[in-house]
Amino acid sequence: MRSTEDDGVLGLLLRDLRRQKSLSKQVLAERAGFSLSHLRRIEACEQTPDAETVLHITQALGLPPAQRQQLVARATAAGRLRWYDSVPPLPADARPVLEKVLTGHEPYPAMVTDSCWNIVALNHTMEMLMSDVAAHLLTPANFLRIILHPEGLAPHLTNLPQVRYHVIRMLRRWSAITGDGRLRELEASIAGLPSAQDAELAKSEEAESAVSGEADRLLLPIELYREGHLLTFFHIVTSFGERPGTLFSDLPSGPLSGIALESFLPANTETRFLLGSPAPVFPDAGSTSGPTQHTPPGQQHDNERKTS
Repeated sequence: MRSTEDDGVLGLLLRDLRRQKSLSKQVLAERAGFSLSHLRRIEACEQTPDAETVLHITQALGLPPAQRQQLVARATAAGRLRWYDSVPPLPADARPVLEKVLTGHEPYPAMVTDSCWNIVALNHTMEMLMSDVAAHLLTPANFLRIILHPEGLAPHLTNLPQVRYHVIRMLRRWSAITGDGRLRELEASIAGLPSAQDAELAKSEEAESAVSGEADRLLLPIELYREGHLLTFFHIVTSFGERPGTLFSDLPSGPLSGIALESFLPANTETRFLLGSPAPVFPDAGSTSGPTQHTPPGQQHDNERKTS
């Protein structure tokens, strides 16, 4: 055990997981082989547990392997996030602020991107979801390319036609507004991806364009199949400065101009449960009380697909 100036997110996560299991501190401490005072300090954020301590606690909680791995990895990282080179470089005093915002979103995925959707930083949950993305997609790490690439997140998306249609539409709109050649190049590279040439995908995407409404454009669901479960998110973008081409783009640019926070918020109770967040006071109608197994995207029929 080591004292730290960490923001205490890990201790709060472990506390919330214990409460979900309806365990007292005394019972969990005994199962994990710790003293009660030891566990109290962890949950009170007075001390940050190391990886071995977190492993004992998560085993005592009976968490599934994937969730244990996520929490142990966070303890190993000691609160440090993964950062990428940005153009232009971030101001020296911006990183600690953005880091607090990203860790504050956990256990939900979040990241910071620039005006061309190049990744600047990921929180631990987002990094876990992208753990098997091909290395060549991370230099540079462009999120739109990663989410639609066959060696990125595309194989895990159960609603790939819907996501791809909206990504291409958004890129064309921003390219026309800004005249940024980088966005045109990005659109061309995405349009040329092998998965985009698939006839069934093209047909599904054409159908998506015919039924897509304004509500779909405002709040696009991301249906991501991971670890035998379907995670459903709403994707929200919050700008720190001015995205190019906005109504306020004629204002003086700030140090974070073009930088945005991309949040992935759970769209249902099941996703909240799988990510280890406390259930809402008023759960979703018809939602399950625990995780449900799903068939991988490539093996399921449309009428068996779980949608948001």
